[in-house]
Amino acid sequence: MALAKVLVIEDDHFIRSTLSTLLSHKAFEVVGSVATAQEALLVQQKHNPHVVISDLDLGPGPNGIDIVTSMRRYNPTLGVILLTSFTDPRLADSKNSPLPKGTLYFTKSQIHDISILFTAIIQAKHLPLNHTRKPITSEFLLTEAQIDILRLVSEGLTTASIADSRGVSEKSIEAALKRIHTVLELPREKSLNPRVQLTRAFFELSGKSPRNN
Repeated sequence: MALAKVLVIEDDHFIRSTLSTLLSHKAFEVVGSVATAQEALLVQQKHNPHVVISDLDLGPGPNGIDIVTSMRRYNPTLGVILLTSFTDPRLADSKNSPLPKGTLYFTKSQIHDISILFTAIIQAKHLPLNHTRKPITSEFLLTEAQIDILRLVSEGLTTASIADSRGVSEKSIEAALKRIHTVLELPREKSLNPRVQLTRAFFELSGKSPRNN
């Protein structure tokens, strides 16, 4: 008998297939291995998995939080694991949607031993609403507004454009950028461009590579 019925949602084909194979070899029944919200909901209706493992950033369309929130409406005790590159879900979700109750949140870099994930699946199956793993660490205490500003900087927007989009003055944005720089403990040297530092910091926190211009 399978330890749990698991649905994997991941838009990267290599990661999706690798994860599904590892789970299948450890007595988990992978009832679906999909890349989109529509596919995930169809699998849930057909197989009713105990646990869903989802990436957070799935490209255009619904993100991982959107999908598992919808799936919880169908099954309120569905076990939820978010496995992503983002150190904080707010970096990927500009809506700042709450994590479903009991969500176990891991960055992919934390899964240095696959047994960590196996244990999490069992916990999510048997205690789906019991615990929320908070991804925000003591070193990362940015507010939602600061995260939004940091994201806009990483997208190449000017201070004026950011100020206009948020309905505040440029001086307010400049002050916010200085506070973000301080919170992230970035070095202050004349040879370093603060905006470049902030952009690199955003991509490091999100576990992604900067887009090439």
